[in-house]
Amino acid sequence: MIVKYIKLNNYRNFNEIDIELNDKLNIFIGNNAQGKTNLLESIYISSIGRTFRTNKEEDLIKFGSKKSIVDLTITKKNRIKKIRIELEKSKKKVVKINDIRLEKNNDLIGILNNVIFTPDDLKLIKGSPSERRKLLNIIISQIKPNYKYLLKNYKKVIIQRNNILRNINNKNFNREVLEIWNNYLVNIGTDILEYRKEYFKSLKKYSKEIYSNISQNNEILDIEYKSSLGIVEKLNREQTKEIFNKKIKKNLDKEIYKGITLFGPHRDDLIIKINKKECKSFGSQGQQRSAALSLKLSEIEIIKNEIGEYPILLLDDVLSELDNNRKKYLLSYINKLQTIITSTNDIDLNNIIKEKNKKIFHVKNGQIDNNKE
Repeated sequence: MIVKYIKLNNYRNFNEIDIELNDKLNIFIGNNAQGKTNLLESIYISSIGRTFRTNKEEDLIKFGSKKSIVDLTITKKNRIKKIRIELEKSKKKVVKINDIRLEKNNDLIGILNNVIFTPDDLKLIKGSPSERRKLLNIIISQIKPNYKYLLKNYKKVIIQRNNILRNINNKNFNREVLEIWNNYLVNIGTDILEYRKEYFKSLKKYSKEIYSNISQNNEILDIEYKSSLGIVEKLNREQTKEIFNKKIKKNLDKEIYKGITLFGPHRDDLIIKINKKECKSFGSQGQQRSAALSLKLSEIEIIKNEIGEYPILLLDDVLSELDNNRKKYLLSYINKLQTIITSTNDIDLNNIIKEKNKKIFHVKNGQIDNNKE
């Protein structure tokens, strides 16, 4: 899977960009706030349909413009595909594949697979459980579009059910309504857990192997899936549903008192351990960074195993956060796939990539110049 061309029109701080990428390594060098991350974001949105930042979609449109366009030409399994994203103020986003508009924007998922690694991903270890749930959600959504649909519906169920729990003591409220939403919660939540259990096994396997290589077999990384329902990894779907229902019935008074849903995949976490000690609390900074790197590289292997091709790897100024040993490991690993890196003018990086097949681009004030090397 390769991104061949990127064309941008009025996207973020870019006016008109039209560039051809190298099939292997592409490096975008520039100071902060010049547009490097915007370039990566345009690829990401062409894959997932949304930005990895927290901004509103209208923020993607260049200030003073009414419309923004992202055009990507990719090759996938030796076939050329064109992806077009049209963003217009106060209008619904338009997504086209080979000039044909998609009826559902979610149908974009799976056409261009990518893995992005940013400095924020180093929070995977020390951050909140939501950061680690997000890791699983992103992996599965790219290869199982139905999973993203389930997440969207599950979020609606949680909002509605929490509203009911907060208002259930109202005299005019019909408690039977809660039973309906309980069923939605259990059925959709169980489907989400079934997907997670399947792909968690792969995440556990690959991350352990990768971490072992990074640490030169001196340390062992292990991951546990911590479910709010208890130990569910070896349960089948019906057994999970049964436990889910029992948890809700047993703790209903507590949920009503707190006004929130206390059980389900939205409360789950991944426990990451190194040499049997929890990395979040006891790992050194180096161990935590190696663990985060292992998790991100595992995404690559899971997607490759599922679709038969490597995804595109996007590295957003993350190399500056890694020491030379981890840089070298990462850059030796990426020989397998097309990689797009943003960086400041990093001397260590330049030395490491000196002999690699690459293109170097310089980004300044929303302009991109290519140095052919």
